[in-house]
Amino acid sequence: MRDTAARLAFREGLCALDRGAPAEAARRFRQALDLERQAALRRRQLEYLSWLSLSAAMAHGVTPECVRACETAAKRNPFDPDMQHNLGRVYLLAGRSTDALAAFERGLRLAPGHARLRAQRALNERRAPPVIARFSRAHPLNRILGRTRHALRGVVARVRSRQLPDRESPRP
Repeated sequence: MRDTAARLAFREGLCALDRGAPAEAARRFRQALDLERQAALRRRQLEYLSWLSLSAAMAHGVTPECVRACETAAKRNPFDPDMQHNLGRVYLLAGRSTDALAAFERGLRLAPGHARLRAQRALNERRAPPVIARFSRAHPLNRILGRTRHALRGVVARVRSRQLPDRESPRP
């Protein structure tokens, strides 16, 4: 019975997050986690902990406890793409974009079609698209052209940043 109540509280928490009410979601996830612990069930505790950490970070700001709890949940259940997604979002809220992208990539290796992971990675991607879209990013031609493009952007930026003298002004 408690398992059903815990699942119901969890679903209500997800709905609250969808509505943009992270404080209410955190309360529901906490309720689900407490019910699961009271029933001495361990099946969903990590899932509830992960979502609780994310919603608490969204509602009240990121704390080291939120990050640690989400990392713990993701490490203990490394094959759940939702946990990687939640960890990545907590990292983003904490300003750790490199760690966030790594979490999103780990999640996408587990579930390449995971819509939320793909959307988050696309929003936070720092790399330019492949030069030749028909080939993969790892294709040798894309790698060479990509490195060349990156080098040329650096040269252009250095040239633009120089103070070039006006041609019409008299020379000393």
